[in-house]
Amino acid sequence: MTRRVSLDDETEFAIWKQRSKADATQTRRILIGHRDRAIGESLVLLLSLKGYEAIHAADLVRLRSFLTWWRPHALLLDTRLDSIADYAFVRTVRAEPSNVDMLMLAMSNIWPADPIGPLKDAGFDGHCRRPCSLWRVVDILEGYFVKS
Repeated sequence: MTRRVSLDDETEFAIWKQRSKADATQTRRILIGHRDRAIGESLVLLLSLKGYEAIHAADLVRLRSFLTWWRPHALLLDTRLDSIADYAFVRTVRAEPSNVDMLMLAMSNIWPADPIGPLKDAGFDGHCRRPCSLWRVVDILEGYFVKS
């Protein structure tokens, strides 16, 4: 069995949003927006093994489609998909009343670093710096969705 190495700087992984009062028994749907297909599909596989329903989309058009008809509980977004437009996609998604309870987690750059302030202002509820271990992302979600 392998041991997970802890990180020295825990500020590289954070959730700023409080847990919602949603039913803890329902299956959680997680939408992953990531440019890298291998990472996106690896996250889908790992989250599926942990009991989540997960889907990967590699572009903003597909993400928008999944948001509309699939209604995920969380969106994990590679900031490279939206940072050039000053997170306009995230701002639009967050402004929709149907997305108010959805957890939006930024998978943000470490170099050059995506500053925390603009991520919060755009509507993200937390972040993890890339590159980050897939197990770390799953731990963040499990910590957020754990039964109260």
